[in-house]
Amino acid sequence: MNSAPPSEIQAERTAVSTFSIWIVFAFVGLIWWPALSRFSIEWNVNPQYFYGWSVPFLTAYLLFERYASRPAVNPSAWRWPALVLMLLLALPQFPLRIIAEPNTDWRMISWLMAGMAMGLTFCVFYLYGGWKWLFHFAFPVLFLATAIPWPNPIESALVQGMMRVNAQFAAEFVSLCGIPAIAMGNVIQLPNGVLGVDEACSGIRSLQSTLMASLFLGELYRLKVLARLLLVAVGVGIAFFLNLVRTSFLTWQGAFNGIEATDDWHDAAGFTILGGVLVCLFIISMILERGERKAAARKKAEIA
Repeated sequence: MNSAPPSEIQAERTAVSTFSIWIVFAFVGLIWWPALSRFSIEWNVNPQYFYGWSVPFLTAYLLFERYASRPAVNPSAWRWPALVLMLLLALPQFPLRIIAEPNTDWRMISWLMAGMAMGLTFCVFYLYGGWKWLFHFAFPVLFLATAIPWPNPIESALVQGMMRVNAQFAAEFVSLCGIPAIAMGNVIQLPNGVLGVDEACSGIRSLQSTLMASLFLGELYRLKVLARLLLVAVGVGIAFFLNLVRTSFLTWQGAFNGIEATDDWHDAAGFTILGGVLVCLFIISMILERGERKAAARKKAEIA
């Protein structure tokens, strides 16, 4: 009786293992499909969340990067708790989708669907590869939360506060330039008219996209936790400051060249600020990554 060479047996096992892993990722995609379909409604109609279209693709890339350094498959013997949890998370899916269908603007349903999808995904990774797999792929799964529209009370309070701060800062800047300006809430009174700082000018759009980009870059460069937190904090700070600059510039245009001049510069200034924030994030993330590599090299040299 002829037996296959060990190399062929190993190749066959590797092929089967790779196929089963791709089945796992395909199943995860099916789990997320209903939730992502709901999120896409807001991505389509709300310019504030246009960046959401990029998040699933960035998540797929992060999963691919994590897949290259995946730990060995080590399923836990305690599988039944994960199976029970999967059942509990799967049962509400159908009634939740029925409720969600006529309530497209109810964002808490989106968060519920995302939470259940995350729970099911973690269970799938745990059942296939054990705790190491779950923790290894946790961040890319959690990263999908950056594409979920924020709860209305939180978003509204933040937008209102940012509009008032922007208006006050811009009014002070224009006054220093020699033209009296008074901020009343999110409205700036100029000698030649009234300029309003609306939701689009509040900076919430650049803030949310910056948060997403900083989390992505932190994972891409595999920064440590403190470095990631620093990247997020610095990115948010830069986005907030540059939006103040943008609002002040538009107010200055309105004060010196007429209120209608702000329309000519509005979109160009917005895209310039967003591009500037992303470039700054990219540079800072590279600096942090290089610093961590040098620190690791010094530590390794000291041990040697």
